[in-house]
Amino acid sequence: MLGAGAAATIGSFLPWASVTAPLIGTVSASGVDGTDGWVTAALGLALVAFGTLTLRRHRMPSAVPVLALLAALALLALGVWKIADLSSAEEDMRQQMATPSEDDVFGIGASMSQAVQMKVGIGLWLIMLAGLAGSVATIVMLMTGRRAARVA
Repeated sequence: MLGAGAAATIGSFLPWASVTAPLIGTVSASGVDGTDGWVTAALGLALVAFGTLTLRRHRMPSAVPVLALLAALALLALGVWKIADLSSAEEDMRQQMATPSEDDVFGIGASMSQAVQMKVGIGLWLIMLAGLAGSVATIVMLMTGRRAARVA
């Protein structure tokens, strides 16, 4: 849980997407360039706090692990959504560039459409994997906690 939260927080500051184009080079954007990165950083910090409290064996209300699970699931969902959104944006960009227009009399956009590449960055993959790991860890913690409560 602690590692998943740290990974999500770090992933918020790493590149989420990069676009490479001839003559321009590579331009990348991190999550904190927009508002979504700050949301994922806050969710990651919430998982770090929950993981720290759990390791220190603090008594917590029963709603806290459920909130941690919701935070981890939100990270996972946001990661999957953003990756799908970037893939869709790449396809839209290629179609828009390949469509002939009266402004592009020499067909430069169509020839450049295949040369421009958009890639999902490591930060977004890290956030998605952190959400998955945090979800699994929280579910395991909830299940083992309930078993331990039944035995006691």
